[in-house]
Amino acid sequence: MQVFIPRYMDSPPQIAWWELDELIVLILCGFIGILTRQLTSLLVVGLLCTFMISTLKSGKSDGFIFHFAYWYGIPGFDLPLGPDGTVRELIE
Repeated sequence: MQVFIPRYMDSPPQIAWWELDELIVLILCGFIGILTRQLTSLLVVGLLCTFMISTLKSGKSDGFIFHFAYWYGIPGFDLPLGPDGTVRELIE
């Protein structure tokens, strides 16, 4: 008996050619552009940020952006029971 196993089952959600985390940046920039009446300029900024994120992620493992954010201490990416990401040495 043969069973079909999807090839991309664990892939992150993708809309058009962007992954979800890249698309959130573009949508956020568009939303801020609507609020500030600078839609065109902030959409260009959003596209540039999306391009930078996609090139940063290329060739890296899944979850690279989250590891990167934790390592550099970006708020919201800390571990609830672990040390801060900016602590480089732990002394017992």
